[in-house]
Amino acid sequence: MQWLMTFITSWIIFILLIDLKQVKYTIWAGLSAVVFQLIIDNMAFHLKLYDFKYDILKIFDSSFFFTFGAPLTIGILYAQTYPENRILRLINVFISTVLFFGLEYALKLSGALKYVHWHYFYSITIDFLALMSLGNLITIFKIAPWMRNEK
Repeated sequence: MQWLMTFITSWIIFILLIDLKQVKYTIWAGLSAVVFQLIIDNMAFHLKLYDFKYDILKIFDSSFFFTFGAPLTIGILYAQTYPENRILRLINVFISTVLFFGLEYALKLSGALKYVHWHYFYSITIDFLALMSLGNLITIFKIAPWMRNEK
């Protein structure tokens, strides 16, 4: 149930904040976030670093509802709100890391996520590096709206 709630909440926030005109570009950041999440979670699952409970539907040993909830929607919104200023980009990474970790912490408290050989510090580090990587992809492929000079 927790995974479904994460999915629904992510999509409600997404619908409230999305700029539909930009989705044809920013969807790529969301799909990249999905790929990052699936790779990281698949490796961690097979290494028995953490485990998922109460999955309704799985994709590559991860919760389908989580994958196509938080990572997809956050990735798209992250690209749409990616700032021009480099200092603001760094601040954005820190804030997004805290928010994403907050979601993970809530899933752990609810029992949907179980740490086996894992620690909070690892999650924060992975979240930070994944968001930095996503920011690099946004920059390289000019995914953010302001990068395309659409006036």
